[in-house]
Amino acid sequence: MKAISFLGPADYKTVTYVYQGQEFTTNLFPEALIHFFPELQLLYLFATPTVQSHPNLAELKKRIPPDKLKVVPIPEGHTEADLWEIFSALTNTVAEREEVVFDITHSFRSIPFLSFLAAAYLRAARRANIRAVVYGAYEARPKDDPGPRPVFDLTPFVSLLDWLAATNQFIYTGDAQYLARLLYREGEVRRSGALKHAGEALESFSLAVMLCRPLEVMEDAGNIENVLKKAAKDMAQWAQPFTVMADRILAEYGKYSLPEPTKDAAVSLKHQLSLIRWYAKHGQIMQAVTLAREWVVTAVGWRLYGSFLLTKDTRERIERGLSGLCLVAQKRLSAEELNEVGQTLRTWPEAETITDLWNHLSTVRNDLDHAGMNPNPMKATKLCQKTQNDVLPLLETLGRQWKLLEEWL
Repeated sequence: MKAISFLGPADYKTVTYVYQGQEFTTNLFPEALIHFFPELQLLYLFATPTVQSHPNLAELKKRIPPDKLKVVPIPEGHTEADLWEIFSALTNTVAEREEVVFDITHSFRSIPFLSFLAAAYLRAARRANIRAVVYGAYEARPKDDPGPRPVFDLTPFVSLLDWLAATNQFIYTGDAQYLARLLYREGEVRRSGALKHAGEALESFSLAVMLCRPLEVMEDAGNIENVLKKAAKDMAQWAQPFTVMADRILAEYGKYSLPEPTKDAAVSLKHQLSLIRWYAKHGQIMQAVTLAREWVVTAVGWRLYGSFLLTKDTRERIERGLSGLCLVAQKRLSAEELNEVGQTLRTWPEAETITDLWNHLSTVRNDLDHAGMNPNPMKATKLCQKTQNDVLPLLETLGRQWKLLEEWL
């Protein structure tokens, strides 16, 4: 294990520092690291030119065995280039999967900020084990108070970046695997069934979103609110960073909650339209187009038969009718050759909208399903543009015509 620490040119006072029941008296906190972390193999002391020539460093070298101390020169930090050089020096010190302690007690100016970023970067990019981020809080007592000073463990604040990244990933992509792992792992460590259950619920909901299961999404959206409420106490104690972001998750996904999504077809279809819009907005074009196509078939079936969940035969009959309308519009089929569904749809006021929509949907969906392995496939950017510019406006128009879309939820 190695440690990263700093030293300044200040006149540090001798006090007793307390860390996890251990005490050590010194005026130079880096010296205490050897005592608080006896398994420490090497202490990297980052020193500016001013510190390199200061008596504080000379004194520290007397107190720490030379085989355990390595001085790393860094610039003063007066320019942006200096800051990048300091950041690089911090990150280059730690190798893949190494265990490291950060000490920011005697750091100054922007170095504490850079240290936190370096710790987060090392954990993500090099899978380093950040054992602790410590700060000897000299100012926790008045200067003239000889009592001991606490050493704060600031590691949870580094974890805050993990929670933020995981929550953003969930909100912007629908993928909660990272967030679910954080909750489940914290639940394991703290022996909290509520946290573990919250992680499991988010993962289940996320799978429904990613695999385009709209009815399951509606059912699970309400469950998320329930499990987060049940876990609120444990989150406040053990996963506090997540409590700040839980409201964002509920605001983003709670609107899709529908405990019985097959009970009221109109409401369910409205929710599905909103979900299609969400997919498209967040770049999930495959899911948006997949659900949009199924929505059209389902909505037509509901309008024709008053049924929400359709049998395979019924769906195929509707699909043939919709495709027939497109062929008639392209003069590749006569109106008399349409099946009974196509004949009926042709008489509806919204027939032109349905025909244009199905035509665009079929083109985009078929190209997506063939994964670009067909002759002359559309570019990915073109597929996105066609979805946004052709499919969604027509889908919105049809939703309004059928009073299934007063506004996007």
